[in-house]
Amino acid sequence: MPYKNLTDEQMDAVVYNDNMLLSACPGSGKTRTLVSKLCHIIDNSEELLIGKRKVVAITYTNIAANTIQERLLSYGVESKSLWVGTIHALCLQWIIMPNINIISRLCGGFIIIDEHEKETKISELKENYGFKSYNHIDTALNLDNIPQYSAETKEYKLTIDYHRYLAENNYIDFDLILNISHRLLQSNPKLCKRLGNLFYHILVDEYQDTSVMQYEILKCIIKQKQTKITLIGDREQAIYTGLGAIVKSKSELESFFELDFSLQEKRLTGCFRSSQKIINHYPKYQDEGYGIDSKSNLRNYPSVVHLERSLHKDNLADYVADIVKQHLTEGIPEKEIAILCPSWFDVINMSKNISTLNKGFNIDGVLISPIPKNQDNFWLILIRLVLTKPSIHNYIKRKWYANELSEKLTDISFDEEVINPKTILRTVNSLNVQFDKEIDEWIEEIIVSFCKRLRIELTENDLFHEGMKSILNATRARMTKYKMDYKASELEKFFSSSSGVKITTAHSTKGDEYEVVICTGLLEGKIPHWNDIMGCGDTHQDYVARRLLYVISSRAKKHLYLISELGYRTTKGAPYRPTRQL
Repeated sequence: MPYKNLTDEQMDAVVYNDNMLLSACPGSGKTRTLVSKLCHIIDNSEELLIGKRKVVAITYTNIAANTIQERLLSYGVESKSLWVGTIHALCLQWIIMPNINIISRLCGGFIIIDEHEKETKISELKENYGFKSYNHIDTALNLDNIPQYSAETKEYKLTIDYHRYLAENNYIDFDLILNISHRLLQSNPKLCKRLGNLFYHILVDEYQDTSVMQYEILKCIIKQKQTKITLIGDREQAIYTGLGAIVKSKSELESFFELDFSLQEKRLTGCFRSSQKIINHYPKYQDEGYGIDSKSNLRNYPSVVHLERSLHKDNLADYVADIVKQHLTEGIPEKEIAILCPSWFDVINMSKNISTLNKGFNIDGVLISPIPKNQDNFWLILIRLVLTKPSIHNYIKRKWYANELSEKLTDISFDEEVINPKTILRTVNSLNVQFDKEIDEWIEEIIVSFCKRLRIELTENDLFHEGMKSILNATRARMTKYKMDYKASELEKFFSSSSGVKITTAHSTKGDEYEVVICTGLLEGKIPHWNDIMGCGDTHQDYVARRLLYVISSRAKKHLYLISELGYRTTKGAPYRPTRQL
């Protein structure tokens, strides 16, 4: 049951039914409280007079959305009134797609470029313009839909070239999804009113990571005075301010959203994740400096909190692998160990170096999928469903995929009887498409076979056919660009649940928890990055470093290793220094 064993603080936040700002320290049960609150709203939907309106939970990542969806399904909560996803997914589903015929940039079809391809193109452009690889160029357009730089600068010209590249290839990126949505809302007051009437309650997870553009989109809806808003997060974990996130206070939020009734501020205290020794390490990175008490059964665990500054980078992989092996012999599972790196470049190198050592444990590092996974394409859901084999372990996940695909296809065909989730699952289970073929052939055969069994017509230029064409084109382009020669038989490893020791970036681990956390690259220039040092004051550098160290340290349940390796030098030959906030 979702409400079982909730604390008084958590239950108070769950049952409160008006505008709310919920602050939650690390490990205080934020996600559990959010899921329970969604269940409570749905359980009381008749009393709340929700009717056909929607309850929306906006998450920062797709992984967070998946976690919430799976927990809701595990509680038996399936409601058409409930929608969970990122703000980009919300913009696509509720703002862009219903109005695509009036968006000249998109009405002829589009592909969402993924972050890896975006970074590759920007790196190419930076080289053309003489920038260093570490120079950060923000290619997002501002609220006026123009580059953020002065017209005479190289940064401005690079941004223009990047957007020209997107337009010429019918690409859009995640920033453009927000820009296009904001422009639509600004020019269409009726659309704002329609969304205000549609959304009963919007709950924003990790609100401290909300950008200016995202705030403006939400404001267009909230100021219609028809929608309640709940903002959940922790100001101390605001690690994306360097990427445009804005941390607003209670009074600033009330003024910005033009709320008639004030935000009720509530707090979740106490950490159910970590030992007290781990917790005692990270309050020094806070702004507010409040104490956190361990409520975990690990409270008195004899944790290791180790700062390493004498190790050379050439020995880093061996050192980290030995720590992993030590804890594996103690019985800690692979999936409960995380190795954190400053950047994806470092993640790739660490993954490769540890794999080469062949230390006898599995790693969950970086694999670039031949099928772009960030496509807002209903056929991608079908592919995920086909590649997720029927099992007790996968029951909830497959049911969720089927529900999601049913909703997408029904929106297009308006035929709930034919395309219900049970029918989808039966159809997928009956497909007999062989894997010993090229990936694009396999994708097309899967989609065609699925449509044939459900009597869905794949007519040229209709949405079903355009969706298939889009995912085929994106896959072929990806495989050509990166010279991939994978076969369909190899797809499962890209879509199956990850296993092994996690290797990821420090930023992307927010929201996760592991028994053992090993963080590398704690050096000025890496954490904090040069972008937050060069041309920035000491206050900014200190703020960024402390925020990230707070998040890194608070991921650990039992053991924490913080490594500032030797051997890195600047372009002028000076050695990198350990992150001074340590």
